[in-house]
Amino acid sequence: MGVSQINSSFQNDGNFSQLDLKDKQANGPLMRIETFRCSQPQGTFGITKSGTKVRDLAGIDHLKVSSNRTFRHVFSSSSGKKKKPTVSLEMREIYSENGSIEVRTRDVDGDSETFGWVLLTTARPSSQGVEVRYEVRRPKDVSPVHISSPLSQQISKLAPSLSDLGNNLNSLGTPYTGSDITSLRETLIPRGKNAKAFSNLDRFGSTLRSIAPKWTKNVQLFERMGDFRDKCIHPGTNLTGPHLSLASEYVLIRAYRKALIMLGRVFDGAMSTNVKSLNLQDALSVDPKPGVYSVFLSAYALNIVHYQLGIDKVHSDYGGVPMALKPGSRLETGIEPVVDATNANRMLAVLAGLFYAPSSLPNIISIRPGIKDFKTPSKMRFLT
Repeated sequence: MGVSQINSSFQNDGNFSQLDLKDKQANGPLMRIETFRCSQPQGTFGITKSGTKVRDLAGIDHLKVSSNRTFRHVFSSSSGKKKKPTVSLEMREIYSENGSIEVRTRDVDGDSETFGWVLLTTARPSSQGVEVRYEVRRPKDVSPVHISSPLSQQISKLAPSLSDLGNNLNSLGTPYTGSDITSLRETLIPRGKNAKAFSNLDRFGSTLRSIAPKWTKNVQLFERMGDFRDKCIHPGTNLTGPHLSLASEYVLIRAYRKALIMLGRVFDGAMSTNVKSLNLQDALSVDPKPGVYSVFLSAYALNIVHYQLGIDKVHSDYGGVPMALKPGSRLETGIEPVVDATNANRMLAVLAGLFYAPSSLPNIISIRPGIKDFKTPSKMRFLT
């Protein structure tokens, strides 16, 4: 294995807009993520390194009231040296300041049997813990197409049979009724027993993987990219503050972590097996992909403030709509955000613990809002 970073570009706030990785030693696939906060204006920083424009990637979410809490991504890959990367996944993430998150993931692989299908995943705080929802939506009368990176238009124009991923759920298709995976809604209790809930969730995932093998393979490749162990090399582009080089060292996470955490539990059975189940006679039977979620556990289970600030830099909004140039952050200049993602980040830490590393939960749930480096907009009840 020799996965290395070969390309990158950045948004107005200095966060990544594109990242390319490739396993050079084994001539492995090029893996590319293109990502924008939807409040990113057009212009120099509104186009990815490969050439995708923010208005094409963000679709109807571009420069809307909630666009500073909304992130849009496309994942593509290529195994040939000259072949253009083919887009296989389209994703939309949005969070609320109370900690709720929603991730929509669409299969846009033209060779997939589930082209156009959407997996809706949500998590929100409840009086008992975390309520999670998984639902598969299947559109009618879709015509598969092959989409390349960079995007030349919005995906809903490149594939006219698909609605924009930011539209209302009914426009994305009806709940799939071909099996028992139509929808799942469970409450996970950090201090309680969740065996039945996880049994239902794992059955949901097993069924989904069996009917969507190509979609599954693409998500697992996406998870592999997200597990890039060495942090991405950030040159400090558009960062501000008195310690620019040090700040760049902590931009070690990208905006698509919500999708990685929510998808891994159902699309990658090996990843869902926590380390307690490690078989010393067959250690590789467990693939926990810690790079996907470990930064959240480090931030909140171990209370590493710099990691908390690094995550905050990526998810909180410091620029408004449209996103202002060089706005700084708590990490760089100590300013307060326009929209605060602290509770959403804590939600991701709790989900990471519940899904992949339950032994870390006692430390996560003991953290209370209001530690000195954060002023949270609202308390998440299960964290108090």
